[in-house]
Amino acid sequence: MAAPLSTPVSPPTSPPMVAIRIVAQYDAPQGEQVRRVDLQLTGSRAVALEDGGATEFETAQLWPFVQELLPPLDVMRADPAGRRAPQQPRRPGEGWAQQCVAAVTIATAAAPQGTATTDPEVVTRSWFATGESTGGEALWSATPTPQGTDVREEPLGALADTLVWDVTGALEVLVRRAEGVAS
Repeated sequence: MAAPLSTPVSPPTSPPMVAIRIVAQYDAPQGEQVRRVDLQLTGSRAVALEDGGATEFETAQLWPFVQELLPPLDVMRADPAGRRAPQQPRRPGEGWAQQCVAAVTIATAAAPQGTATTDPEVVTRSWFATGESTGGEALWSATPTPQGTDVREEPLGALADTLVWDVTGALEVLVRRAEGVAS
C-alpha cells in the first residue's frame, strides 16, 4: 500500500467539488491495516488529505491515484473494465464474512458550496475481498436497499467502474445545481 500522504498544500475550501472518502481495511503480515483518505476534486485539480498531510494530483489521474490507496489485492485494484455485472450474480454463502481479507468503503458526494456544503448528496459503496490475502479470490459489493443489504460477487474492475460512475453522477449534480443558480 502506498505511503501516507505528506506533501503540504492548501486544500480547496469553497469552490464546488466532488468529495470522496475512502476507508480501507485489510489483513497484512504486520497486522490489520486501516487507512482513511479524503479526496477533493475541483475542476482539473484534486487534493488528497490523510493524517494532516495533503497531496495534489490531476483529476484525470483519479483512478491510478485511488488504486494506490486500496488494499494490495488484485481484485480491488483491477482497472475499469467498462462492463456490467452478470445478470444472475453469485450471492455469498454462509460464513463469507469470515473469509474477508479486505474491506473498502467509498463515499462520493456532490458539494456545491465546497467544504461549506451542509447537506451534500452522498452515495456510499462497500467492497469486500475474500480468499487469499495476496490476490484475493473474489470481489463482493454490498449495496443498501429498502429490503436490506444486497451482497453480490462483482467482476474484476467493478470497483473502478463504479467509482467512475459515482464521480460522474456527482459532477452531474453540480452541473444541475449550477444551471439552476444561473437561471
